[in-house]
Amino acid sequence: MSRVAPTSGSKLLYFLCIFISGLFLYMDLNYKSFEGIKHTYKAFVVSSNYFLKLVTVDLVSDLHQMTKQKSQLIAENKKLKLELDNSYLDNFIISNDSKFFADDQSIQNFLNLNKITKTFHLAKIDYFDAEQFLCCSKHRFFIETFNPHDLDFLDSPVINKTGILGQIINTKSIYEVLLLTDTSHVMPIFSGNNFCNARGSGNPGLIQCTFNSLIWEGSVEIGQEFFSSGMGGVYPKGVLIGKVSDIREIEENIFEFDINLTANPLDSNVVGVIENL
Repeated sequence: MSRVAPTSGSKLLYFLCIFISGLFLYMDLNYKSFEGIKHTYKAFVVSSNYFLKLVTVDLVSDLHQMTKQKSQLIAENKKLKLELDNSYLDNFIISNDSKFFADDQSIQNFLNLNKITKTFHLAKIDYFDAEQFLCCSKHRFFIETFNPHDLDFLDSPVINKTGILGQIINTKSIYEVLLLTDTSHVMPIFSGNNFCNARGSGNPGLIQCTFNSLIWEGSVEIGQEFFSSGMGGVYPKGVLIGKVSDIREIEENIFEFDINLTANPLDSNVVGVIENL
């Protein structure tokens, strides 16, 4: 059977709760007895909210900002590296100390022929089979210009900050560069009044020339410098190509000599393409 009216014990408990609640309210209103507890509670709530925000929203935001700043820093470093490589090539071409050209007149002739303030277009090496370069006779690499345009770079010389590397032989999809050391490459060079067609040796850093001592003026000496002749319309005249490193007689009055190149294609991933003269 359910109870309809509260018992005396229930009533007593009810009035006791009202009395205690009133007592707490009276003490709080008159004596601020629970002021410290309320402040502590409020401080706890504020601290908890701050801590939760710190480990959730702020943490995610900081991680995102750090990632963004890192990406910006990487992009900025790449830009600065590109500008530095560009300045290296600029200085190498026009500096008298670099010996890229034989003399001041060669530099001036080169600039006059181009009729432009920018003598080259910056490019990067996309693919270079270094193993084939070091072991075999076919020496090629493939490049991509940083600023594509409608200029025809077929047969254009390719350089880096150490000197002439070769010429572009294919522009259909990606630019293919034939290096000076490739056995199919021939380059007219000179020293003094003597000229010869230097062929790639198939060995890194080495090209070869032959001459007939009966018609050759003077003699070839170890350390003698040879320069590009400008004949053939590919390479500018007066560029230092390399120095004689070895001389040998292959037939009567016919001599062959090796030239160590000043340019090294492994020196840099950034190259310059000179507009076809």
